[in-house]
Amino acid sequence: MEKNYKNDIPKSSYSKLQKIQDAIADDMQETLNTVLTREQSSPKANSSVLPGNTNIVDYKKPADKPLALLETLWFGLDYGSILTAYSLDQTVRQLGWDTILMNKPPKLWTSHYDDPDNIAGRFIYKNCKVQKICRTNEDLDEAVRDADAVIVGSDVMWNYNVCSKQTKTHYFLDYVPDDKKKLSYAASFGYKFVDPYRERAKTCARFLKRFDALSVGSYMNLDILQDRFGLDAEIVLDPVFLCDRTRFEEIAAEAPCIESETDDTFIFNYIKGGSKRKREFLLTGNEILTPNHYSPMRNFININTFPESKKMLGLDVAFHITVPDWLYYISHSEFVVTDDFYGVCFAIIFNKPFIFLESVNYDGMESVKALLCSLNLEERIVYLEDDFKKKEYLFRMPIRYKKVNNLLEALKEQSLSWLNSQLNGTELSDETAEPLDVPDDLEDEEETDAEAAPVTSPESDNREETK
Repeated sequence: MEKNYKNDIPKSSYSKLQKIQDAIADDMQETLNTVLTREQSSPKANSSVLPGNTNIVDYKKPADKPLALLETLWFGLDYGSILTAYSLDQTVRQLGWDTILMNKPPKLWTSHYDDPDNIAGRFIYKNCKVQKICRTNEDLDEAVRDADAVIVGSDVMWNYNVCSKQTKTHYFLDYVPDDKKKLSYAASFGYKFVDPYRERAKTCARFLKRFDALSVGSYMNLDILQDRFGLDAEIVLDPVFLCDRTRFEEIAAEAPCIESETDDTFIFNYIKGGSKRKREFLLTGNEILTPNHYSPMRNFININTFPESKKMLGLDVAFHITVPDWLYYISHSEFVVTDDFYGVCFAIIFNKPFIFLESVNYDGMESVKALLCSLNLEERIVYLEDDFKKKEYLFRMPIRYKKVNNLLEALKEQSLSWLNSQLNGTELSDETAEPLDVPDDLEDEEETDAEAAPVTSPESDNREETK
C-alpha cells in the first residue's frame, strides 16, 4: 500500500529525499522509454492502421444527434483503461449520441502516451473519434463549444496521485461551461480521497457540485462523495459490462497472434505486480491443470510495470501485445489468474473460471470485492497471505455462470437505464437504444450437471481436495 512518509521526515532532509526520488523516477522513465520504443518496433504492431495525422481537426457535429465529449484515460497503456473508454464510447453511441474521446492533457504523464502508434493509439484511433490535443484554454473552449454533454469516467480520474497532481481540476470538468450537461460515469477517487492542499479540495467540491448527475463504481467512492463533499451518487457497473460481448469477440477475431496460435487449451495469467508469492501460486495452478491436457500457461504483464514486474515474477512472459491479442488470449483460455480488476471483468464477460490473486492490503481490493460480492463470486479471491493449499480447490471448482449472468444482466439494465435517463431524459426503451445482443451461450437455458462439474482428470481425481 502506498504511504506518505513526508510528515515523518525532518524538513532539512526532505529536499534531499525529494531529489533522490526524482532521480529514481527519471531512471524508471528512461527504462519505460526503452520499453515503449521496443513496443513500437515490435513485429506484431499493426502499422497499417493510422497513417499520418489521426487527430480530429475539423469535426462537425451531426445535425440529427447530440454530441458527448468523453473524458477517459484511454491513452494509459493499460488494457483496462483502453477497453473501458472504448466501451463507454460504444454505449453512449448505442443510446443515440455521437461521441468524441478527449485526448491526453499535455501536462499529464509523458509524451510517450501521446503516440498514436502505441498499444492504446493503434486501437482507439481505429475504433473511436478522438479530439485533437488541447494545449490552451482556447482549444478547450473550441472543443466543448458544440458539445451537449461531457462525461468523465470510468477509471481513477479523480485520484490525486494519478491525475490531479498534474492536471489540477481538469477531470472535475473545470473547463466546461454551466450550460453544458456534466456527468460522471463510474468515476473513482481510488481507494480514498487524497489531496494535500485544503484549498484545492474546496475547489474540487465546488466543481463536483456543478455536475448534473454523479455515478461511481463502488460504495467506497460513494462514501467519499457523501462524507467529504456532501453529495449523492448512483453506483453503476463499469462500462465494459455495458458493451456487448460480441463486440469484444469481433475485436479478438482480428488478433495478429491468431496466425501463430493453436487450438490447445491454456491458462491465461495477467499479472500487473509480480512477486515470488504470485509465481508460487501460478506454478501450483499450472501443475493442477496441465494433466487435463492444457498447453503451457500464457503469462502477460501490464506495460506500465514491465520489465520490473517480469523480473519479480520470474516466469516466461510475453512482450507487449495488442488489444485484440489480449482479448483473444483471455477469450480463448480455459482458466484465468489475475491481480487486475479488468482481468476479472473480462474473465466474467467471457464466462471463464478465474482466480483473483492479491494481497489483503491491495489498494484496489474494495472495487474487486464490490464487483464479486454483487455476483456472489467473492470466493474467487485468493489473498497472498492465505495458505495456498487451502485454495487449490478453486482450480477444480467451476463457476455457475447461468446464475452470474442473470445477476449481471439485472445490474447492466439498471446502469444503462441510469445513463440513458441522464442523457435522454427517459427510461430505457427499444426506441431509445439499439437492441442488446445476448450471445447464445448466455441465454436462459437449464444448467446441466455436466456443465457445472469440476474440471478433473485421472491424475487430479487422486488428489485430495481441500475445501
